[in-house]
Amino acid sequence: FLASTGVLGVGCPIGWTSPTMKRLEAEKLITKSQVGWVASAHEIGHFLSPFPAGYLVRRVGRIRCLLVAGLLCGLGWILVMLYEINSDHILLLYASRVMFGLAMGVVFTVVPLYIGEVAEPKNRGALSTLFQAMLYLGHLLEYSLGPYVSFTALTTINLIVTGIWLVATICMKESPVYLVQVGRNDKALDNLSWLDSTRDREVLNAELEETKEMLDSRQQRNFMDLFKQGYRTKLAIVCFAAASQTFTGMSSVVAYAAQTFPNTKGFLNSNQYTILFGFLVFAFTFVSASLIDSLGRRPLMILSAFGCGIAHATTAVYFGLNTASVSWLPFITITSFSILYSLGIGPIVNTLQGELFPPELKGYASSTVTVVHAATSFIVTKSFQIISTDAGLYVNFIIYAVLCFLSAGIAYMFVPETKQRPLTETQATDG
Repeated sequence: FLASTGVLGVGCPIGWTSPTMKRLEAEKLITKSQVGWVASAHEIGHFLSPFPAGYLVRRVGRIRCLLVAGLLCGLGWILVMLYEINSDHILLLYASRVMFGLAMGVVFTVVPLYIGEVAEPKNRGALSTLFQAMLYLGHLLEYSLGPYVSFTALTTINLIVTGIWLVATICMKESPVYLVQVGRNDKALDNLSWLDSTRDREVLNAELEETKEMLDSRQQRNFMDLFKQGYRTKLAIVCFAAASQTFTGMSSVVAYAAQTFPNTKGFLNSNQYTILFGFLVFAFTFVSASLIDSLGRRPLMILSAFGCGIAHATTAVYFGLNTASVSWLPFITITSFSILYSLGIGPIVNTLQGELFPPELKGYASSTVTVVHAATSFIVTKSFQIISTDAGLYVNFIIYAVLCFLSAGIAYMFVPETKQRPLTETQATDG
């Protein structure tokens, strides 16, 4: 749970754009073109930091990397405060978004790795789902507060969240796998006993000995080993899953939620729709936590992607035909998409990348997957505004629907099932 506070910390700046950009645009402090850059600029930092994070996570450990990410996020909010003082300097806002992206890259690289190392096989899926839930909680916090508090108050609240993240990280225990890797076996046993207090130290010590033997039996790895037979296929599968996440359009839906939902008479306004949307997505993530370890990763991903495609196709029909008489429909379809996303395709990437790669390759693999996620997310988020202006909002949802259906088909053919399988089996080259 403590590790997931970092995910909450980076979830806030992702959701922050939805209410804030709507307000700044209404006050004519920012243009549509600038909105597109603010909404997507964090992906530049997100793209740049995973490989340095993957290197550092093997050299200095998981906890120190997360502390660096928290400091980067705090620096981002300080830059937002400086922008508030002088709103003519839009570059300050762009720079803050890049700082948030750098923090995201570290968190999205390190936290799945940490969860995969400290969680029991029966709980790995549920804990990876908590990762997604905390991300959505960050979105919900911004959706709920953004329209109703001042710009300064919202920034202050976000700085407090970042402070909580840093304190929680200081209280975390370093991964026993990392400690064994660097020869600190006694400290590894102490940390494992703290993480799993239900079992005797003798049993845990035997488990650590197995981990040490496994690590000793494996040769030193480098980045290019990801592309050797056995791991090459696994890397392609997890990178496909990461690209599928973003090509569903989730990043643009989150960034532009308040602008996408119509204002209606007799129903909720767009801000209230956005809050309800954020709450439902957050709540249904916990349903996924109970399903991902019972039904399995592969069936959930297939059904999730197919259902997302249907939801997007329906949304495209609404915006394409401009059926104002059913103005509540996009809320139903977009929320349905997000719920279906959070039930399967959303949390599964973090689960798979923690399960398919051995400890000496996890840093490289996690970095690569995060870079793929960042690059595709930048394309989706930046293109949303351009396509909406030049071709119509409905075209975005047609594209997302087609990509969701393709993802369901590819997942059916290639994604393996790892449910309740031990890491020694799933991480084998023939696993």
